[in-house]
Amino acid sequence: MKLFDLHCDTLYECCETGRRLRENDLHVNRAAARKYRHYAQFFALFCGARAPSETLARERDCLLDTPADRRLERMLETARREFADNADWLSFCRSADDLAEAARDGKAAAFLSIEGAELLPDRPDALDNAYEAGVRLLTVTWNYRSRFGCPATLDQEEGLTNAGRELVRGCADRGIIVDVSHLSEQGFWDVCETIDGPFVASHSDSRALCRHPRNLTDRQFAEITRRGGLVGINLYTPFLVRQSDSTIEDAIDHIEHFLGLYGERTVALGCDFDGCDELPAGIDGLGDLYRLADRMLALGYRQSTVDGLFYDNAFAFVQKML
Repeated sequence: MKLFDLHCDTLYECCETGRRLRENDLHVNRAAARKYRHYAQFFALFCGARAPSETLARERDCLLDTPADRRLERMLETARREFADNADWLSFCRSADDLAEAARDGKAAAFLSIEGAELLPDRPDALDNAYEAGVRLLTVTWNYRSRFGCPATLDQEEGLTNAGRELVRGCADRGIIVDVSHLSEQGFWDVCETIDGPFVASHSDSRALCRHPRNLTDRQFAEITRRGGLVGINLYTPFLVRQSDSTIEDAIDHIEHFLGLYGERTVALGCDFDGCDELPAGIDGLGDLYRLADRMLALGYRQSTVDGLFYDNAFAFVQKML
């Protein structure tokens, strides 16, 4: 089985804790990745957040304590180190051709994204430099209000700033995929007014099933589908259900809902591994995703639908966009 995941925060964990991608106690590592016939991953360069407790803070070298204009470079240094140290099984990819070559060579494909555009230094050449460094997907906001716009968790009616619109146009012009996960509803529609092409919600679920502000309305999902974009299913329990525990069936409910909105070629995976600590029972990390596929097949989903969700839709999108 093949796997293409649109979002994980593993590099951020490596950056702040000193863990290494090859062997660790995180959700994503070499042993888990090697379970798949081919594995492709967008690794996020995260804008940073404070640890929720003093105990956890003492175990981390917080990115936010780095000067703002150095944070992206610090994350990039982590990415370069980890990709170089794992070059025997993983290939750093910047294009569709790189992805195809990695698949032919039997190597995992690693793409870079930015989660929270405030990670970009406040300089005119920042986006060009990010592209040259290999960034191919950009999540416009995280959970903070920034110079680019407002997140869904703060105010759904506050959209992109002028700088945010310029950023989105700049991404489209350079070949950086725009990601609307975390962005407010007004920001979502501002993106639609700013660019004509496809974009993604890399790690978001259905608000019709779970009324969390981070999730997508049916109208938003339909617009992404109309444009030929992608939506990655997020496995974080609070985005799947309102209670404290979730199951694999809860994730399938969100998949089924999106499939029912003519989303068979839109739905993908954006599990949010190493960016969340509450996952469906039976999924403790990357290596357990086969359980989701097995359950869907047992419920009667076609193999082509499962293959699309797990790999083919994201692969085709990258071939089209990069």
